[in-house]
Amino acid sequence: MSENEIAEAADGPEREIARIRITPEKSHIKALIDMVTGISVSNGMQTSAAERLDRILADIIENIVAHGFEGDTRKPVEVIIYRRLHSLVIAVEDKGLPFDYDKLEKGEEKRFKSYMSRHYADEVRFRSLGKGGNRTEIIKNLPYVDIREVMDIAEHHEHAGLPDAPGDEKIGVAMLDTNGVHELVRLVFKCYGYTYANDFMYVPEQIESLLKSGLMLSSGAYNSRTELVGHVGFIFSAPGARVAESGEAVVDPRYRGCGLFQMMKNYLKDFVTQQNVVGIYGEAVTVHPYSQKGSIELGGRETGFLLGYSPGTVKFESISEDERPRRQSVALLFTPLLPSGPTTIYVPEAYGQILAEIYERLGYGRNIVPENAHTGVGGRSPGAASVSIRHDHNQARIIIEKIGGKTVDEIRFHLKHLTLERFDCIYVDLPLKQKGAGYVGSVLRDTGFFFGCVIPEYGDGDVLRLQYLNNVEISRDDIKTASGFGRKLLDTILDDMERAGSGFPLK
Repeated sequence: MSENEIAEAADGPEREIARIRITPEKSHIKALIDMVTGISVSNGMQTSAAERLDRILADIIENIVAHGFEGDTRKPVEVIIYRRLHSLVIAVEDKGLPFDYDKLEKGEEKRFKSYMSRHYADEVRFRSLGKGGNRTEIIKNLPYVDIREVMDIAEHHEHAGLPDAPGDEKIGVAMLDTNGVHELVRLVFKCYGYTYANDFMYVPEQIESLLKSGLMLSSGAYNSRTELVGHVGFIFSAPGARVAESGEAVVDPRYRGCGLFQMMKNYLKDFVTQQNVVGIYGEAVTVHPYSQKGSIELGGRETGFLLGYSPGTVKFESISEDERPRRQSVALLFTPLLPSGPTTIYVPEAYGQILAEIYERLGYGRNIVPENAHTGVGGRSPGAASVSIRHDHNQARIIIEKIGGKTVDEIRFHLKHLTLERFDCIYVDLPLKQKGAGYVGSVLRDTGFFFGCVIPEYGDGDVLRLQYLNNVEISRDDIKTASGFGRKLLDTILDDMERAGSGFPLK
């Protein structure tokens, strides 16, 4: 979801609950903590979970005072509490000193410390506001029922053994609303047991909040007995987003090979095209080429590969160690729906040719301006960035919102902490319409980052996603492609990874 302020209507994706501006003296912090605990509990959180959340909040404020305010407790901080989908968000904003990158190199900058690895929160985001100061968000999912904890794995095994459905059975496709959420999570469990990649698809409350907010649109496939046998979802990063992420695909094993995925995706494509959505991007597994082929047949084109993207582990004791593979890669495919361009973009010189080929295949006009590590960034603005952490995939993403003179230093700063916290995959999203994006990307290539993917019209224009692997083993044999261009693009990325020295040596 976007870091910007978004709809505050009660049925929107974000609703403000409280806002308080205080001076961070000990007595005030204690009163603030008591208030946050009360609000957390009143929103359904258990007291023990609320108290753990409060520890992170206290840590953040203490570090702001010590390192941002240099011990001065007379400078105010602002604390804002939101309901965002099925989560509680506590945001802390301060106008303290920016990070001291020289201290960072000496190991003396401690503001961005290990609270993000404690798992007291489901997600932590940090955003540099430039002259506007700093913003930290603590995100905690509210209580929910995880269907994996209440269903018997025998139901999954029994379902997997059912015979194929009749080839001539009539299948209908329709939009899925909140009334079908419980049927959907049961379908996920029956088809995948404990192994589906996205945890929220086992949680009715989280799916329902996405559907209600309009950040997710779902289509369902129904058999002749009106039983839900398939699902595809489109997810939007923010209300009014110009591209949708296609995912959350589930097809009942009895109906695989019947074209359900194509039927559901085409149904949603027709729906969102009428809403002026420019295109759809999505991830496809690379352990086999079939998912990629399905997307290509529907007009998708490869725009990158994210190596080691998803964890090769599961969380349940019923799955043995022998069944736990290494991290798996995904292909990124983009399906154009409406014209885009011509637009000027600033890209790393080393990627100019491959990007030109990607855009040509998409049919999108781009004026590509190459930049290198000597180009530099004009102006004195420090820039603005945020960090989003995803614990279930052990990933972190550094989103560059505004490129400035300190952008490279800030990325290096976050990279150092994120690698020490042992995040496997670290990404940087660069806004290509901003001059200096190619310079930043070129410098990062010497820091261990390499090409990931490009996503047209993602947010405020095209985004180049670079990737960094933190001691992750990658094998070429694990990655299957579905087209000649896909193989060429993958080879380019693997060569770039080896040049960067990121991850373990390629096998």
